[in-house]
Amino acid sequence: MARYTEEFVIPYYDCSGDRFVRPESLLEYMGEASLLHGDTLGVGGADLFKMGFAWMLNRWKVRFIEYPKSRTTITVETWSSGVDRFYATREFNIYDSDRKLLVQASTQWVFCHILKRKPARVPDIISAVYDSEDEHNFYHFHDFKDEVQADEAIEFRVRKSDIDFNHHVNNVKYLNWMLEVLPKQFEDQYLYELDIQYKKEIKQGSLIKSEVSMDIEGEETVCYHKITSNSVLHAFGRSVWKNRK
Repeated sequence: MARYTEEFVIPYYDCSGDRFVRPESLLEYMGEASLLHGDTLGVGGADLFKMGFAWMLNRWKVRFIEYPKSRTTITVETWSSGVDRFYATREFNIYDSDRKLLVQASTQWVFCHILKRKPARVPDIISAVYDSEDEHNFYHFHDFKDEVQADEAIEFRVRKSDIDFNHHVNNVKYLNWMLEVLPKQFEDQYLYELDIQYKKEIKQGSLIKSEVSMDIEGEETVCYHKITSNSVLHAFGRSVWKNRK
């Protein structure tokens, strides 16, 4: 089974005031589908935990073609697109009930030894189970440099509710922080494209800073994001925004 699909009905609480689903929620659905895929193959999060291993998300690249509204039924399709030593790539498509493509994403993951908190080579038996398909939505991730000369910044204290089952901040929370710092003018725009690179995990209780620089490029606004704590870099982000029609 090279590809896995899962249906979701978008609840009201995953939507903003205009009833369109939030981008963070779409990332959560994709993450859930990847976990369920692993469960069906016998190499899910609980199975790997017993072996002392876990997958850590390293990169997102997402294109939001169209945002569905609340109570819409969507289908998340996901597949493994390659395994190489310590790394694996996974793809996602999200469709509506008419099979219209709404979202495309590519991700990169690092296979880690839980206790050592270090990368580990992916065992052949796990690579074989995923039956990778060499088809990628995006073949290149953004080459991040420190491009942030902050136009806006805000600080947060990491809460208990931000921590996931791997005992560090859930990857979607970084996007929450990146979006929270944006000024009110972005309410008239929508997030079209997103790149995130995770650099170092964050623990509960940390005081983090979310910074953003903004550039207008034609009809788009391009933002460069940075998440730090005590001058330690935890994540880079890049978001592209378009005006609502």
